[in-house]
This record gives sequence, structure tokens and C-alpha cells, in this order.
Amino acid sequence: MTRPATLSFATCDLCDTHKNDNSGAFRVLPPVFKDFGGLQKFSGLVVTVKCFEDNSLVKAAVDSPGEGRVLVVDGGASLRRALLGGNLGAAAAKMAGRAS
Repeated sequence: MTRPATLSFATCDLCDTHKNDNSGAFRVLPPVFKDFGGLQKFSGLVVTVKCFEDNSLVKAAVDSPGEGRVLVVDGGASLRRALLGGNLGAAAAKMAGRAS
């Protein structure tokens, strides 16, 4: 898999370009996510894993080829369990070709 070139875009410009898109193919997520390092800008097909206090579906997603997709984990707002930590993060980076 080849990695895309460095991305250069502004969310407001993308929104202007796609302002008449009614297909649902273009969406911008609300700014509720935390920055854990890595890339400041990225894009890709979003795949959401919904789970509640069980990260087995997250592990399955991380263990499969990402093919440029963006993984969003919906943990059902639980603060009692960690769903993705250092080991799964390293596995995801390795699968994405960002780490050895």
C-alpha cells in the first residue's frame, strides 16, 4: 500500500467546496476528539467500531489492513474500560506502515 502525500487542506475550504453535497459522502466530524499525537491532518474513509467495555472488535479492526481508513471507536461513553492503548496503538501503526 502506498501512503498518500502530505495532506494540505483546511476544513473550511473543504466545506465550501462540498456545500451543495446532499449525498452524505462528505461529512466533517465535530471537534470532540482528543489529540494523542501523530498527524495533525488526515482524511480517509471512516470506519466506526461500536463497543461497550469490550475491545475485541477494536482489536479485530486493528489487526486487519487499514487501507487508508480512519478508525473511530465509539465506546458508548463508558469511562470504566480502556478500549485502545499502547499495544493496540502500536499494532495499528505497524499495520498502517507507520512503525516497524
